[in-house]
Amino acid sequence: MIFFVSFISVVFVCLSALIWKMSAIAKEDRVMHAGFSLGRLRGKDPLNVFFISDIHRRTVSREIIQKVKEHGVHLVVIGGDLAERGVPFARIEENIKRLTSLGKTFFVWGNNDYEINQARLVRLFKTYGVTALRNESAVFNHRGQIVNVCGVDDLRIGFADLPEAVRNIHPGAPTLLVSHNPGIHHQIHEEDRIDIILSGHTHGGQIRIGRFGLYKEGGTGTIHRTRYLISNGYGTTRLPLRLGARPETHLIKLAPVQTDGCG
Repeated sequence: MIFFVSFISVVFVCLSALIWKMSAIAKEDRVMHAGFSLGRLRGKDPLNVFFISDIHRRTVSREIIQKVKEHGVHLVVIGGDLAERGVPFARIEENIKRLTSLGKTFFVWGNNDYEINQARLVRLFKTYGVTALRNESAVFNHRGQIVNVCGVDDLRIGFADLPEAVRNIHPGAPTLLVSHNPGIHHQIHEEDRIDIILSGHTHGGQIRIGRFGLYKEGGTGTIHRTRYLISNGYGTTRLPLRLGARPETHLIKLAPVQTDGCG
C-alpha cells in the first residue's frame, strides 16, 4: 500500500512538472530568421517581411515587436487565426495595433477567425489600415517595385479559391501567396507564377512525442519551384500547452538574385 501511494505521488509530481514545462514552452517569444532569393525581385534592397500566424488567445509581446523593429520591416503578414471564439475584442485590437506599428499589414482568414464577429473584425482592419485578402491580390510598392501579395481564404472551411486569388497579379512582378492552411500546396502550378507561400494552421503538431505528432513540424521547402514556409504558429488552440513544437514568429528576408554584372 505504501509503495502504491509513493508511486502515485511520483507520477503526480512528474506529470505536474511536465505540464508546467509545456505551459512555459507555449508562452515563449521567438523570432525565427529565414531568407529566400527571388528571381523576379529587382534592385539591391531586400524586402523584409514579418510573418505571424495562429495568435489565437495570446497577446503579441512588446519584446517581439521591439526586436523586429530593430531589424527593420517593410511588410507585415498575419497568416490567419488572429483570434478565436471567446477572445476579447480589446485583446484583438491591441494585437492589431502592435503589429501595424511595424509596417504595412496584410491579413488572411483562418478557420478560427470565423468564430468571432466578422463586422467588428472588419471595422478594426479599416481603423488600423490592414488590407484583408479573401481570394484576391493587392500590390505592395517596395522602393518603386511592385510586389504581388495574394491571399487565399481558408481551405478547411471550404472558401479557398486559388485561381481567383492570383487572377489579377501583375505579370513579371514577384508574388507572395498567403494561405492559412498549407494544404494549398496541392493546388498550385508553376504557371501560377508564385514565388513564395506563407502558411500556418498546423501548430507543428503542437504536442509532439519525438517524431510523432498530429502534423509535421513547421519548416521551409520547395514545391513546383515555389519556395514555402510553414509556421508552428505563435499561440495554441484547445490546450495552452506545447511540446516538441515551439511557438514562433518569422522575420523573412526576400533578397534579389545578385549578378556579377558580366556577360
